[in-house]
Amino acid sequence: MASFLEYTLDQYPEWETSPSNYVFILPSKRAGFFLKNLMAQRTLHTLLAPDIWSIEDFVGDIAGLRYASEVQLLFHLYEVYLNEKNLEKESFESFSKWGPLLIQDFNEIDRYLIDSKLLFNTLSNLQEIRNWSPDGGSTPFMDKRLSFWRGLESLYRAFGAELLKHNLGYQGMVYRKAAEEAEKYCGSLLHKKHVFVGFNALNEAESTIIRTFLKAGNGDTVWDADPSYLDNPYHEAGLYMRRHLKLWPELKGSLKGVKGHLSSAKAIHVIGIPKTVAQAKHSGLLLDNLIKENKSSLSDTALILGNEMLLTPVLHSLPGNISAANVTMGFPLKDSPAVQLFETLLLQSRQKVEKGWYIRGVLEVLSHPILKPLFQKATFEPDKARKFLIRNNIIQANEVSFTQIGLPKELQLILFPFVDLTPEHQLQRFRNLIALLRDVLFEEKDRITVEVLFRLDQLFLQISQLCVDYPYITSLRTLESLFKELLADEKLDFEGQPLEGLQIMGMLESRNLDFDTVIITSVNEGILPSGKSNNSFIPFDVKREFGLPTYKEKDAVYAYHFYRLLQRAKKVFLLYNTEPDALEGGEPSRFLSQIRTDSVLGKYVTASIAAPPLRAETAIPKYISKSESLILKLKQVAEKGFSPTSLSRYVENPMTFYKEKVLGIKESNILEETIAPNTFGSVLHEVLEDIYKPMVGYSLDPKTLAAEILKAPERVEATFNKLYLMGAPARGQNLIALKVLTQHVVSFINQDLEAIKKQSIRILGIEETLISSLSVPGLDFKVHLTGTVDRIEEVNGRIQIIDYKSGQVLPHHIRIKSWSDTVQSKDKAKALQLLCYAWLYSRSSTQTNLTAGIVSFKNLNAGKMWFGLETAPRTYEELLGPQELQQFEGELIHLIQELFNPDIPFRYPDPD
Repeated sequence: MASFLEYTLDQYPEWETSPSNYVFILPSKRAGFFLKNLMAQRTLHTLLAPDIWSIEDFVGDIAGLRYASEVQLLFHLYEVYLNEKNLEKESFESFSKWGPLLIQDFNEIDRYLIDSKLLFNTLSNLQEIRNWSPDGGSTPFMDKRLSFWRGLESLYRAFGAELLKHNLGYQGMVYRKAAEEAEKYCGSLLHKKHVFVGFNALNEAESTIIRTFLKAGNGDTVWDADPSYLDNPYHEAGLYMRRHLKLWPELKGSLKGVKGHLSSAKAIHVIGIPKTVAQAKHSGLLLDNLIKENKSSLSDTALILGNEMLLTPVLHSLPGNISAANVTMGFPLKDSPAVQLFETLLLQSRQKVEKGWYIRGVLEVLSHPILKPLFQKATFEPDKARKFLIRNNIIQANEVSFTQIGLPKELQLILFPFVDLTPEHQLQRFRNLIALLRDVLFEEKDRITVEVLFRLDQLFLQISQLCVDYPYITSLRTLESLFKELLADEKLDFEGQPLEGLQIMGMLESRNLDFDTVIITSVNEGILPSGKSNNSFIPFDVKREFGLPTYKEKDAVYAYHFYRLLQRAKKVFLLYNTEPDALEGGEPSRFLSQIRTDSVLGKYVTASIAAPPLRAETAIPKYISKSESLILKLKQVAEKGFSPTSLSRYVENPMTFYKEKVLGIKESNILEETIAPNTFGSVLHEVLEDIYKPMVGYSLDPKTLAAEILKAPERVEATFNKLYLMGAPARGQNLIALKVLTQHVVSFINQDLEAIKKQSIRILGIEETLISSLSVPGLDFKVHLTGTVDRIEEVNGRIQIIDYKSGQVLPHHIRIKSWSDTVQSKDKAKALQLLCYAWLYSRSSTQTNLTAGIVSFKNLNAGKMWFGLETAPRTYEELLGPQELQQFEGELIHLIQELFNPDIPFRYPDPD
């Protein structure tokens, strides 16, 4: 079956004998390149090829204007906007958010040759109606809004006039000018035949230009369509061509090139695949199978990316036996890791505070792979630096911090400078970093990153020139916005032979091209077609009234390209995401439902769901047996001493005890942007130790405690800074935590003040470390217990053991029904700790009667909550005498025996 371009050349055989008399105009440069290559294959002698234009270049030639870049348009529009008297002025940063949208609307208005004055008057009148009120009143906001809409016509005119001074134009402006000049241009080229090849969705300016050539007799059109959708008045793929047939009398009711190719035999596989990356992987699998089946180079195969963000995973999924592949769309520069580094640096520069750099950004920069060769050359170890910053919980890194981690001064001045960060300084800083990186990466032979850095250097140089030419880039936020605006269209072109091997392209790049095998990814609603979106200042109804394209027309364009790809293909694979979400498209595209029920295509369609092969996973054991070496390790721990906390952890979760005490796995250091509960508790304990330690051996004195209340805020802040902030100011949730800590300390001291009005309290110990050995039957060694008691006090002759808890503890957590609860119930772990402290104290004291309690700072109003036995409902025995401690010791021995019993493995606790 002949391709569309081959058919086109067949219709005009004179192109070879009289090439200078022919001009071919195609939708894209790529289609023109393929047409020229086809001519080279067909001709038998050397000749100068006919003129071949893309429609955009052809229109620009007729208009005699140059296309302005997006950035040029934005700055020219802003200058005009500033000179408009009736429009309220905004900063360039604010303007850059909506300016491109306004240019886009101007573009549409001109491409469709709309009466701009009538359109803008309509928009202005609509706004007046919407803001109308019965009393005729208005607000400043309403007046500002109406002023904007009334000033659009003047802004539009002034913008066009400003561009003409520089012989520039946005696309719509160039198209409108070309439509006006088309008749004159056409009359000067009556001796040449202009062939418009493979068009579908034409705007009014393009239609006017083509019709001008058709009327003059030196123009012709060739259409690539199929009767199955062209003759169906409800089929959106033929929407535009049916309009042309209806509105262009020059076509005489028929279109050259319409052939019934869709009905030819083909195999269409509709394949559902979960998630986006899996589609890329499956595409690679399909290509590998095609190579094995056909032993070919895939020279007549196209992989069409419905979502072009899939390019990177697709490139990583290509089979290794592929001989050649041509990527037509280019690699988006914004997806490069190098670009992400500069975006991070720019963002962190905006967030830099007076006392340092925000630590999250510092850690991200230090761990960036692009900088690794640079750090190696400077003998700087970023991993050690990151661990130091995290371990010391440095929230804001200052110059001292960078000296402590050993960051060379040259790199610090570039990566984390402590100077005024103006846009000009930022750009020079970035260019200096690029110069360092390129030298190092060139030695590493990282050609792709070096090329990306070269393009970035050009981009920063361009922005530097813009800073000189336009005085509007005054803030880092504006610089960041402009950088992203320029970056959006920057692509890194792939090198290779464009006519060889597999073709990887976007949907629009496939225009006029035909392939035997087609793979299309992301055939989901919201992608193919793109769905309902009206990113415009012009409302939907106004667009309909004035003949501007809406989402319906855009969907028709996607439909045409989709069906056109199927026309001459013999084998088609349509991949869609079975797990729809907002970012990756919705449900399967309606195109899939249409072809399944299509009278022509339906019989060729098969549907399936692709899923990775399932493998039986090896079950992870939920227990750890106690081997001889493990028992030996437990013995070593026992000789050093079990703490009450570790024993309570064993009761709560034996596997946690195993990981911490046997394997020695500690909790990893994490950066605390807001203070963690354990750090909160550490600050609280240290402050109370500082306050009460000097009082050990003395009775609490009201004057001393009152003085400590006045000192409390200063003490808390100093300790908070020492253990957590490391010099950084307390802000946000950390400031709240600081206030809460101060309130806890003051409330605790006040409770003591109230208590000593009724009773004498003498402090016997603060943060007292106790240790004792325990003889356990069945074990041939001593087991040691050791713990640090927060506070030991004597109240009216009775010893009280007090444990501080910064979290919430309720009375029932330390009340038991039987002594066995202490070593068997997870809920009574706090009771086990208290009893351990009391038992340890009793081993070193002649005191026979003790009480043990907890002060819960999240439940401070409850006061001191005491351990006790529930001998009857709501009746508690709080006294811990020799008999009670002896009973507890028995339970403690049972717990240790269980711990060393080789027949009882470490297990995860049963779920509650």
